[in-house]
Amino acid sequence: MENIMKKILTLLTILASLMSYADGVNLNQSGSLVNSVVVQKALASGVTFTTNQVEYQLILGGRAFTKSDNSVAARSAQSSTSNLWSDEHGPYLVSIDAGGQSANSSLRTNGANFKQIAYNPDSGKVAVIVGDIVVKIRPNYSAEAIAATYGINLVDNFKDISYAWYKVSTTQDIFAIAQNLSGHAGVESAEIETIEDYRQTR
Repeated sequence: MENIMKKILTLLTILASLMSYADGVNLNQSGSLVNSVVVQKALASGVTFTTNQVEYQLILGGRAFTKSDNSVAARSAQSSTSNLWSDEHGPYLVSIDAGGQSANSSLRTNGANFKQIAYNPDSGKVAVIVGDIVVKIRPNYSAEAIAATYGINLVDNFKDISYAWYKVSTTQDIFAIAQNLSGHAGVESAEIETIEDYRQTR
């Protein structure tokens, strides 16, 4: 009887996946619905990174503007007809542009201030890449010296617990910097800070 129940549950899971695919969404491991555009653009990027033991995938053409950003660039990006997908994420308006990274590069050239976004395949949620790299520093190494080596900004240095927060400039590749930091002799770990969940207050 137990084997029959397992088979029925497996069949139901497969049917649910097929039905959701037909509707342009997928089911993640927790059973939540995920927009297929988000999944497609995340898989297409080929860029993965791990933070707090969670693996994320960069979403090509994805961006997050704060809701309070009333700049022309932000309003234009959010109302663009080339957006494939858009949603609200805590204090952010998030979207994916059909133009991918070139569309985001063009926005940055025009002075737009936005953050990249990533996809968590386990939770099926979109995360905002804050732009900070959290680094665990080994004993006898200086957070300031590491910042100077990579041309990044030291935002906070908690010497008592050996952690430092760094921020990269908009012209730097946060993924390449984090990878280079991970290879530094004075760095135990380097993780890109993301925010996936927000407590909604009303």
